[in-house]
Amino acid sequence: MDKKALEAAVIRCGWKGVWEDQLDGLFSKIQFLATKGRYAKLLCNVETANDQSNFRASILEVTFAFQFESAGMELEYETRQDPNHGSSIDFRWKTTPEKTVYIEGRLLQQDQATTKSIDDQLRIGNIWSVTKDGDGEHQDIVRVQQVILEKVQRKDGTPTKFLSHDQAVFNVVAVDISQIILGTFDSYDCLLVARGDPAVSPMWRRSIFGLFQEPLPQYPEQIQNVAKSFAHLKQTLHGVLFLFKRPKGATFNYSFEQLLVWNPGLMQEGISNTLDNKIESALPLYKKRER
Repeated sequence: MDKKALEAAVIRCGWKGVWEDQLDGLFSKIQFLATKGRYAKLLCNVETANDQSNFRASILEVTFAFQFESAGMELEYETRQDPNHGSSIDFRWKTTPEKTVYIEGRLLQQDQATTKSIDDQLRIGNIWSVTKDGDGEHQDIVRVQQVILEKVQRKDGTPTKFLSHDQAVFNVVAVDISQIILGTFDSYDCLLVARGDPAVSPMWRRSIFGLFQEPLPQYPEQIQNVAKSFAHLKQTLHGVLFLFKRPKGATFNYSFEQLLVWNPGLMQEGISNTLDNKIESALPLYKKRER
């Protein structure tokens, strides 16, 4: 793909007045990945994208792959754990000859109600100001949980992508939450998604049962049912990799910081620490805000 083809894709997807430095930075990443010979399908997805959602999702994958490859960590794009069943997983990363991490990515954007509120305020000339109360944050966190759940299983609980139960295989969903809750999603919210209310101090709890949380006998029936709906995920997904875009306002040319929350039911501390250190070579650790 040459730069004119990239420009044409950007225009076709509805962007106007794209800053040249943004496009230049993205194009340099694409050129770098092209030299690796493993990303032809991904680069084709960028070149042929015809709407903003598809284009943004492909740029997420370009950025993710670029940061790993730049750190000397090779990825394989679009693979399956079982060639005869299931849909493809975005990335396969062999950390050692014996251990393999499968990573499925997902881009999340702010909810439509928030987007409409901002658009309406801009239309009448006001500086937008949207706040999220506790209930709104609860809904956003549950939304993130549902998106992660959909990457692992169907509504009836049957698996979709992660089909291997080999002890040397680790399954991870990577989710870009930069735009959730107007970009204020932080480490507390990540912990709530994965481990629920017990993982944070009482003042930051949002009545959340975490994806990896263990139900207690005294929990009400509603929570027990939620726990049952997460049962397959808890036996399948080793961790959630939360991605934070830097700089926040960049459209195309950005990098990721990360916070990885492991499933304590599947991960041993020594293995998780080793993988944390490797991943931080490609994706710097998220700089926590004081809250």
